[in-house]
Amino acid sequence: MKNLFTILFILIGAPSILAQAEFTTWGNMTGIRVDNQLMEFNSSLVLMKSNWDNAWITRKEGQDIDFKRNQGIKTFSYQMDSIKWKQTISDVEKGKANIKVEFSSPDSLDLNGAFFRIELPEEFGKETQFDFRTPSSLSSNDLSGNLDGLYNAPAEGLVVSVPSREFVIDFKHQTKVIIRKNSEGFYQLNFEIASGEISPKKNYSNTFSIKATGEIDNSIVELKVFPQQEGKKFDGIGGNFRLQNPETDPQVIDYSLKNLRVAWSRVEMPWREWHPDSSKDPIEEARKGNLDPKVEAAMEMAQRLDKKGIPVILAAWFAPRWAIIGEPSSGLDMNGNRGNLLNLQKKEKIYNSLTSYIKYLKQEYGVETVMFSFNEADLGIDVRQTEEDHNEMIKELGAYFRENGLKTEFLLGDTADANGWDFTTTASTDPQSRPYIGGVSFHSWRGWTDENLLRWYDISNRVDKPLFIGEGSIDAGAWRYPQILEEPTYALDEIDVYLKILNKAQPLTILQWQLTADYSPMSGGGIFGNTEEELHPTQRFFNLQQLGNTPKGLYALPITTSNDAITAAAYGDKEKGIYAIHLVNKGATRKVTITGLPKEVSKMKVFLTNKEKSNELMETLSVRNGSITLQLQGAGFTSLVTE
Repeated sequence: MKNLFTILFILIGAPSILAQAEFTTWGNMTGIRVDNQLMEFNSSLVLMKSNWDNAWITRKEGQDIDFKRNQGIKTFSYQMDSIKWKQTISDVEKGKANIKVEFSSPDSLDLNGAFFRIELPEEFGKETQFDFRTPSSLSSNDLSGNLDGLYNAPAEGLVVSVPSREFVIDFKHQTKVIIRKNSEGFYQLNFEIASGEISPKKNYSNTFSIKATGEIDNSIVELKVFPQQEGKKFDGIGGNFRLQNPETDPQVIDYSLKNLRVAWSRVEMPWREWHPDSSKDPIEEARKGNLDPKVEAAMEMAQRLDKKGIPVILAAWFAPRWAIIGEPSSGLDMNGNRGNLLNLQKKEKIYNSLTSYIKYLKQEYGVETVMFSFNEADLGIDVRQTEEDHNEMIKELGAYFRENGLKTEFLLGDTADANGWDFTTTASTDPQSRPYIGGVSFHSWRGWTDENLLRWYDISNRVDKPLFIGEGSIDAGAWRYPQILEEPTYALDEIDVYLKILNKAQPLTILQWQLTADYSPMSGGGIFGNTEEELHPTQRFFNLQQLGNTPKGLYALPITTSNDAITAAAYGDKEKGIYAIHLVNKGATRKVTITGLPKEVSKMKVFLTNKEKSNELMETLSVRNGSITLQLQGAGFTSLVTE
């Protein structure tokens, strides 16, 4: 029988208006905000059956998660194989949270330990002081390495401090504390919940509180923009319109198209429903009135967008049963692969089938599809291709499109994340494929390192086509715990990633996943079961609106910052004299000076989105000799646009 663990994390406290404890979408805390300054640390749950190297640690996409919000209390529920636990987060007072941990197993079990872990940031170095209730105190110099940890003894609480920061951690019950260093040399504080022989159905628990204090970094930040170095164009934000919720999608789509400047769109091609029977002509079937409702809805969606002047990209998820090898795949197979390979022995029929959909959409709905791709084919969601298959299809099906009078081009890559850049190498260097590539794409779910983003920028240059972020957001699993999408932390992290991508990779657009009820930037109105509230935009929606108000067709400009707490992206057009600067401040409120603006620029409007402001015009500031100074709000997204 599998062992079943139940672990309960509860941070009990005051109303959500404090909003101080910050956490990842998978529940690990990242710190506590004090006056918008994040006092950083990283928490996790650790289960150690044998040794530290093989410990099971909560991480992104490492366990099934559910998330609920209830009057400011945030509850995470987890399923990790047979392990179940919960973590509930709220705030007690300024800079303080309480944590209760409960652990149980229905069967007897022998464990080296179950721990709540706090990992300290880099600034906790040689000057770190550890003051315990028992023993009284020790410094980092008192800690010597051994197999079990630098320090391993019971305590009732401790204070961890450096000159600039302090964490006071109190325990309800005395517990063993193991202080170790990770592979990078950072301190790990491991608080034992249970160890040794675990009795079945016995509850093991402890309660902790964390109080964070420290210096607030409100030092002046200097940014410089370089308007003479115009890069790639930015059309604005786009949206995905894959229809999955017939009851709640329409209201979100209506609101989004009315209140956002949507520059590009991506719509599903329901290929499986379009051509389920290979012995029949799908166009003839459609004209007989046998058009599948899902196909009809997708085509009508494309038509609506096209009529608004929004270019349409088609993406296919599921292939017809006849077009794939083997049975339709669900999850990982025995070889660790996802999705299904296409049956290339039926290549001609596959090409004809895909072409028939695009032709019918053009003939009957008047939509000229700009580009086509298989969604995340590098990963296999849900058609899987090799790099070579991807290239062959581009040049062969691209030529077939032309023979059939279609201008549709291919979206190169359209990978599951920014790590998949190598999926494009063969096609991007094949001169026979180049004529059929209309753009390059990756999805922003993960992998947005500077190195990866610069690689995508280079791929775009190599094929001389614009880069698209085919699906924009930061947690692909959020549909399982959708209330996380309403958290201010998620909203700030998402727009921060967008600005980083805009600065480094210079995409033509970021297509939000989605502008429907799925992963929605809206809430209420029945979305994800929320029938208690009227439909309303969230902070994420106003982030999109504010970014989307960047005047269309401006060029990316280099911009530098003296502090990494500020993420920046700048746009301009020296001929038009129009400029926009976007800033995310993940730190405290501070004064910011921006230099390098053209002397012709005299005024800029300042807009702010945070948990209190919604794309609100805050002020209009004067620009003097190419310089502008403003008070940049902490934990917020600020945009400056020429008047």
